[in-house]
Amino acid sequence: MRVLTLRGPGGIVGVLEDWWAAMQASRVGSAPVITGTIEDRVTTAAARLGFHLDYIATWTMAGSLATEIRQLDEQALAIICPPDTREHGTRLGPCPAENPDGTVCGAVLRHYRSSTGITCPWCAVAYPPSTWADLKTWMDHDEQQEVLLAG
Repeated sequence: MRVLTLRGPGGIVGVLEDWWAAMQASRVGSAPVITGTIEDRVTTAAARLGFHLDYIATWTMAGSLATEIRQLDEQALAIICPPDTREHGTRLGPCPAENPDGTVCGAVLRHYRSSTGITCPWCAVAYPPSTWADLKTWMDHDEQQEVLLAG
């Protein structure tokens, strides 16, 4: 039933068109012209919002828009991949990659069964299987350095 609510007139299309109308009224003072099938309307509203991202980034309503879009995304994800079926991966340890300022990234690295590599969710450094033996050594070295600095 939830999928029909998202696909129906008040679901995804309603949220996108409401924000498109609010953004357009705020920017140029007119209402958008809305026509077509629900699929066409979703595509058009999303494209119009995307086209005006430079304005939206400075708009006072940007935070609320982002919150509603995030909620839509979470609702859609819950339908196609319910939380109890999501793979959480095996926790490996902190990412040993060095940031441009010399600090260690430190984000939690995880290995997923469906993946052939490991990629840091923060710094996007990829660790292919050929580096995994070294990865453990790098992680251990970074953890030892933290203990020495803290002590």
